Amino acid sequence: MNIPDEFGLFPFQRFTADELRHFFVWCAAHKVSDVDLTGGSPVSVSRFGRRVRCSSATLPTTLMSSLIDELFGREVIPRVLAGNPVDRTIQINGDASGRYGLKRGERIRLRSHLIQGTSGAEEKAISITMRVIPTEIPDILSMNIEPDLLEAMVCKSGLGFVCGETGSGKSTLCSALYRYIMDNFPDAKIVTYEDPVEYILGNENDLLPPHQAEIGRDVVSFAAGLRSAVRRNPEIIGVGEIRDNETADAAVQAGNTGHYCLSTMHTKSPGETLARLLGLFPPVIRDSMAWAVLSLLQFILVQVLVRTNDGGRKAVREYIVINDELRDNLSGMPHAEWGHHIDAIIRQEKHRIRDQILEMYIRNEVDRREAILFIPPGELRS
Repeated sequence: MNIPDEFGLFPFQRFTADELRHFFVWCAAHKVSDVDLTGGSPVSVSRFGRRVRCSSATLPTTLMSSLIDELFGREVIPRVLAGNPVDRTIQINGDASGRYGLKRGERIRLRSHLIQGTSGAEEKAISITMRVIPTEIPDILSMNIEPDLLEAMVCKSGLGFVCGETGSGKSTLCSALYRYIMDNFPDAKIVTYEDPVEYILGNENDLLPPHQAEIGRDVVSFAAGLRSAVRRNPEIIGVGEIRDNETADAAVQAGNTGHYCLSTMHTKSPGETLARLLGLFPPVIRDSMAWAVLSLLQFILVQVLVRTNDGGRKAVREYIVINDELRDNLSGMPHAEWGHHIDAIIRQEKHRIRDQILEMYIRNEVDRREAILFIPPGELRS
């Protein structure tokens, strides 16, 4: 089919599975981050944080079942219709004929979530949300990481956290860090536990490519993965997310045994991250675990992606590096105050995300509608 070079409406003709595969490759080439396919609605995508319509016609509800069977497998539809949302990752591979616009060795991957619900006039419409996973991991040196933060991120042991809301670039930043470590410390052994596996971290030049396990497919939980990891003698353990006591405890144990454990949380500030982490532990052991966490913690960063006036997006982050001086200061106060103290430091340094976005607004890099998503309107200049 004739694939347009420019971004806009895609020339769908019959909404076949092959057409959609071409469309997915086209989306990846045009830096689309998310694709939405819903029966009875037009095909739309998110590109640089902006929603764009990509089909002139609506996607027929009657085609959804056959498309899902061909793209994801016949076992998916019965589960979705029974009220069970399904997560799948699909991969499209190129070949010598250049099928789908991909050469041999090229591939694209999409993380997909399928669920049934009401959409407009359609009482029972299946919705597919797909995250396009870029194949190229960016160079972390091109990501404007502050020197003291980057130094803390490349450490021998302990705990590090990359935090933010869904779609804030956490996976991209973690993957860039893993790749940076592999390129500069080729004898490092990296194991990750992800939900799902997104970027493929290894390449053909690695002595030992990072080993990536997917939750639900290769291991039952993040906590089980961490317990397995310490028996595999890695230098670095990547944990997709810490969200329960069992995983938090296993991460501390991994740090105590000399491993570097990198993980994420869905939090809005470094102080909130620390408070949330300590809150995962039962009260009876929270005091002792707080001191263990303090001894291991290396850094916490929180990142957002801000839509800019040039049509792109920019990563903005606030962070704290836990050096010896700060560790000593925190040890002199109750752990319930640690999070507030950390956020106060960032506020005093005017390095909060909102401080940086305010400066961007003053420089006319973002418009008012974008700025007020992060800054109280009263703080903005007219």
